Amino acid sequence: MFNKVILVGRITHDPEIKIANDKQYLDFQLAVNRYGKDDKSDFFKVVCFGKTAEFVDKYVKKGNLMLIEGSLRDNQWTDEYGQKKRKTEIIAQRIQLLEKRQKEQEQLPSPQPQEIPEPTVEDENGGKDEIPF
Repeated sequence: MFNKVILVGRITHDPEIKIANDKQYLDFQLAVNRYGKDDKSDFFKVVCFGKTAEFVDKYVKKGNLMLIEGSLRDNQWTDEYGQKKRKTEIIAQRIQLLEKRQKEQEQLPSPQPQEIPEPTVEDENGGKDEIPF
């Protein structure tokens, strides 16, 4: 069996660490654009545990573009009124930010243009000559 999901999208709200059954976790919603001409998006619930949750809590903010790698989990239960419920979510195993944070970009010096020398090759007499193509 194989259960692997890879998504690239933007987080819809600032994440917050939560605690349930003495375990730390974090969940958030990821908006993923559909491939094609329409401007529609799909929204997926993503859940993180442990160090992944700590990373997201510390570095990820609403609107960040990120890559999520994980697996699907389908939860089914019956609520207190006897209604059957179902929720599908992505359990994140790896998260990668795809854009630099604004503060980092402001601190980086802008690149200076550099002159690139013409490529040369040595001829039989040891002199330099331009590459013949």
